[in-house]
Parts: sequence; C-alpha cells; structure tokens
Amino acid sequence: MYNEEKHLIRKHRLTTIVGIVTILLLVGAMAIALDFNNLQGEAAHAISSNKTEVCNARHNKQKKKPSYNMEKVKPISPKTLAHAWRYQHDYRAIGQIAIPDKNILLNIYQGVGNDELALGAGTFRANQKMGKNNYPLAGHNMDDSTTYFSPLYTSAVNGTLTKGISIYLTNFKQVFYYKVQSSKFISVNNLQLTYNRKKFAKKPVISLFTCDATGQGRLFIRGRLTGSQSLKSASKYVKGIFEY
Repeated sequence: MYNEEKHLIRKHRLTTIVGIVTILLLVGAMAIALDFNNLQGEAAHAISSNKTEVCNARHNKQKKKPSYNMEKVKPISPKTLAHAWRYQHDYRAIGQIAIPDKNILLNIYQGVGNDELALGAGTFRANQKMGKNNYPLAGHNMDDSTTYFSPLYTSAVNGTLTKGISIYLTNFKQVFYYKVQSSKFISVNNLQLTYNRKKFAKKPVISLFTCDATGQGRLFIRGRLTGSQSLKSASKYVKGIFEY
C-alpha cells in the first residue's frame, strides 16, 4: 500500500513537471512567433517606406510583366520580401496613395503580383486611370497598425474608419482627392466591387481592398472623387504629403 501511494505521488509530480515544461515551451514558442512577426513586419515596412527607394521607383524601367491574378497572391513572408527587395528595380511606380489620417504613404504599382504588393499597393486592371471610373487598389494587411493597408484594417476593427477621411492619389503630375464614403468586410472571392459601372463614369470612385486578419475575408473601402489639380499647383501641404 505504501509503495503504491509513493508511486502515485511520483506519477503526480512527473505529470506536473511535464505540464509546466509544456507550458514553458508553448510560451517560448509564442514569444518567438511574436518576435518573428514583429521582425517580418519591420522588414515589410522598411521595403515599402524606404524614402530613397520610394522616390527612385518612379524612374525605374518596368522590366516585369504585371500580374492581375489575385488567386496567385501569397501572404507576406521572408521569401516574398527577399524576392521583392532583390527585384524592386524591375518595377516602376506609377503613382502614390496617401491617407495622412492613417499614416499611409505607398507607391502604386501596376498589377497585384507578389513583388508589387510587397513594394506597395497594386492595381487590379491594366487600363486603370486615376480620377476616372472605379480605381481599385489592393494592399497587404500585416495586422500591425503600421504597414501597407494595416492601419485601415485596425481602424475598421476599432471603429475609427469614419466617413469623410481624405485619400490622396498622384500620378506625379496630377493630384486626385477622394473622401471615404463607406467600408465593410466582404468575402475574399467578391471582386465585383473592382468592376467599372456606368454610374462611375459621372461619379468616379476609388476602391481599396485588404485582407482581414484571418485571410478568409477582405476589408473593402469605397471613396468618392471630390476634385483634382496639377501637382505643381497643389498646396505646400499636399506636396509635402508625397515623396517623389
């Protein structure tokens, strides 16, 4: 009886030790994962916001054929970031998008390929024109409130993505002014909101898309065009928003 009781005590201690070790390992793994995600986010932010590269990108020669296939877009990873960094000079920025209220300033590239979206925001169609019809753009969400379109997602979740927020676009010659009209979460397969409609010919809009934290849905933001002017004649404030 004594030996059996002693055995049970040892077994209980062993179970407790195994449980504690398991918890410590899980906590350690979570800490490593968090550090990895933070480092990955910092790397993505550095690639998309490096002032020198952002400015130079408008002068690059476009060597890569743009991809417009959203089904081939992969989540940001060390591999996609490294590839984009290596080949960034093969992509030419066609403009920039700025949302000062959310600290967003990104180059705009043709297409939604993995390199383009690692470098900034991307267009859904080859024939898009700023200030005309429906101008849809895609951007990654790192869920860090900082990188790519992450500030938009964070704002939508916490309720601060309000109507009337200003969106600025430039093609380095003109500035186009938009105001946020609405935002909502949609299915990841719902791309009809990127289409042109007859009504957009008279009332042009911008459509922004970014994945939610799960990757199974998207945040959709619609803004309406309120005006445009030459970049040269824009105010000092507006010129200061962009880096070119």
